[in-house]
Amino acid sequence: MENSISKKYEVFYYISTKANSYTPAKTIYVCAPDRAVRSYEALEKFAKDSGWLELAEDDGAVLVMPIAKNGWYKQSSSMIAEFYDETRKNFKSKSDVTIPGRDGLIWCWETLVYLVGYEEGAVFAGNVTVTTPNRFAGVALINGVPCDYTSGLNPSDHWLVSNVSPDYNKKNHDIPVCLWMFVQNKSFAKEALAYFSKSNQITASAEMLEYDGISTELYKNSIEEAAQIRVSVGDFEAVPALAKKVMNQFFNKFIRWKNAPDGTLKPYLSKSAFYESERYAHDSVIVNNNKYEFSTYLPEGMNKKDAAGLPVVFSVHGRGEPAWIFSTKNGWDKLADETKEFILVLPDSPLNIWLPERDSEVFGHIINKLYETYSIDKTRVYLTGFSNGGMLTRQVANLHPELFAAISPWNAPFIDSFEKILSKGYELPCFIYAGDNDEKVPLWDNLDSLLENMLKVNNCRIREAEKRNPMKFIPDGMLDGENYYTKENKYTDGDRFKTFLYNNMEGKLRVCFTLMKNMPHGAVYDQSRAAWAFLKRFSRPEGSKKVIDADSK
Repeated sequence: MENSISKKYEVFYYISTKANSYTPAKTIYVCAPDRAVRSYEALEKFAKDSGWLELAEDDGAVLVMPIAKNGWYKQSSSMIAEFYDETRKNFKSKSDVTIPGRDGLIWCWETLVYLVGYEEGAVFAGNVTVTTPNRFAGVALINGVPCDYTSGLNPSDHWLVSNVSPDYNKKNHDIPVCLWMFVQNKSFAKEALAYFSKSNQITASAEMLEYDGISTELYKNSIEEAAQIRVSVGDFEAVPALAKKVMNQFFNKFIRWKNAPDGTLKPYLSKSAFYESERYAHDSVIVNNNKYEFSTYLPEGMNKKDAAGLPVVFSVHGRGEPAWIFSTKNGWDKLADETKEFILVLPDSPLNIWLPERDSEVFGHIINKLYETYSIDKTRVYLTGFSNGGMLTRQVANLHPELFAAISPWNAPFIDSFEKILSKGYELPCFIYAGDNDEKVPLWDNLDSLLENMLKVNNCRIREAEKRNPMKFIPDGMLDGENYYTKENKYTDGDRFKTFLYNNMEGKLRVCFTLMKNMPHGAVYDQSRAAWAFLKRFSRPEGSKKVIDADSK
């Protein structure tokens, strides 16, 4: 138990012994009732009595409980956001195991921040939710609701994107939340329900459901179920049983992906749910004395026999982001279900980091095992990856281009060369993604080198522009939200896409560079759809250095 980490705020906090530097951790903020927030000792007792300390320990989370010596009504509703920004990189793991580059610091992931309030603390937490709705993947209010909605009229602080586009003008009341209110009488929640229903664009009537014995009215957006409000009526106390229900039935089911100025609420699978799911088959290979687990996802309704002959899409996680979290991040699973055109494979790296000198040989072994198990089409294997996984995508493709028909690196720093693939004479179609506000991959910092190398690999014309507008190399065409990424083509975020097309000397498309608008270090589901439309065109006959383009047949 700790109590000193912030220069501005006094808090009681607890770091789970299971929290480490190589797996993202939840940050759970608990606003206790006024009677329990005057001292560290009182907060520690409440943490134990309410059950949140034990839950944080079991989950590998960081628990934070602010002190409010004069009561919550005198506290600024910006407190939680300010504290998180100041301290999120200051929590030290109690484990001796550390991922390279993190120096033993716990990753308090932006997408896994949760807020709980009890009584007066619930009123405060509700006001915090109105003021900074984009901060939380889930909020639970027990015996208290917001009393001040005025900050809903303020512009969003778009904390995930430093420089939003001029047309981005969302206000706090435009941002969906994932909220569960526990009240003694439904009338107490009337104003809050009306306010947040508007934020979530909820128009349908409530469904009556039961969550682990608690009867609940569920209101949700017709398109995005994570934009939801739950209202439970009854006598609720700060006891472990209630905290456990909030954790298991709510916080473990929702995430706010870091993929837009205010993030995007989505359902996701907890670690236990992922490994217990019947949708994923889990297997492993041993390469150079290292064990690599991988999970295979067949399109909905298909068994091994049905899926025989399908191509494979590898989706490779980033640093510190294990496959169980990454599984639903980019929407490849939903696209597989929709199209039934490919098998999805999610490999896991040792200690959640990919190192090319250690890991470059593993994909050939996994491909052979997939062929034995599912009779995959080995001429149509596609390698995609995000961040560190995007780096590995390029590096493995450079070393083993014969394994893949096409690749797609996403949001990946460029620090490698393509000398080996260039010397071997392999062509390798490539669909590149970059975010215009990616703090991990500053725009154009070495991305020009990546594009230039891929143009060389694919025998494309290299025409350097006199002035970047916005590309250094002149494209042969461009796709955007008006001429391609439309609702008719099933894109919901089409206005964020700008794709530059590069043809080879025969006039055939081989390289795409897509710049995503208002994009931090993240990805939206539509990107999988766009990448797949490109990747699936290509196949590589066994032993061939050239690919076959289905559109050219």
